[in-house]
Amino acid sequence: MTRSTPPIMARRPALLAAAMLLLLAPGCDRVTETLGLTGNVAAVAPAPVGPERLRVTLPATGAEATLAPVARNRNATVWQTLDGITLTFREGVLAQTRGLGQDVMTSDVTNTLAMLRGAPGDGYYPQFRSYLDGEDRTVFRTYQCRRTGRTDRQVTIDQTPLRLHRIEETCTSPRTRFTNIYWLDGNGTVMKSRQWINPSIGAMETERVLR
Repeated sequence: MTRSTPPIMARRPALLAAAMLLLLAPGCDRVTETLGLTGNVAAVAPAPVGPERLRVTLPATGAEATLAPVARNRNATVWQTLDGITLTFREGVLAQTRGLGQDVMTSDVTNTLAMLRGAPGDGYYPQFRSYLDGEDRTVFRTYQCRRTGRTDRQVTIDQTPLRLHRIEETCTSPRTRFTNIYWLDGNGTVMKSRQWINPSIGAMETERVLR
C-alpha cells in the first residue's frame, strides 16, 4: 500500500522509494513478490541467510519494506529487498546503501558504535561518509557528531512491550544537520532506529520484526 508523494519531492527518489514496497509472507523464509514495482530495477529474489527480518520505512514518501539478511561479515549485515535494493548495517548502524539513488557508498561508523556501547563523555567525534551525487560521482562528507540524549523508554514493537534505551546522536557539517535515534535493548542490540540517509531521501526508520 502506498501513499501519494508530495509534489515537491524529486521524481527519481519517489520512484526508487516506490520500488521498495515489499511484502513478507508471515512465517515464510522467502520474500514474496510485490505490487508497485516500477520496473526500473530488475527483480532479484533474496537468498536469506537467517530467519531475522527488518522493517524499513521512508517517512518522506510512506514507502515501506520488510528486508531479509543475505550476507554477514563480522559485525556487518546486508539486508535486501526483492528488487535488489540493499542496506548494510554494522551492529544496527547504517553503513552503506545500494539502489536508493545518491547512495551511501561508505561510512565510518566506528565512533558511533563506541558511543552506543557507552563510551564516556558527550564530546564531538567525526563521522566520514562518501555518497554518489546526482551525476554518479563520489563525493566525501565529514560530520561532527555527539550524543545529545539518553533515556529509558517503554516501546511496543509488533504488540510486544519492550523497555529500551533511547539514544540520540546529532551530526553537523557546514551544509547539513541531522539527528539519528537508536533504541537498544539490554544486550545492546538496536531494536528500532531513525537514521539519516541523504538530503533527497531524508531519514529512514527501522524496526526489528518480532513475529
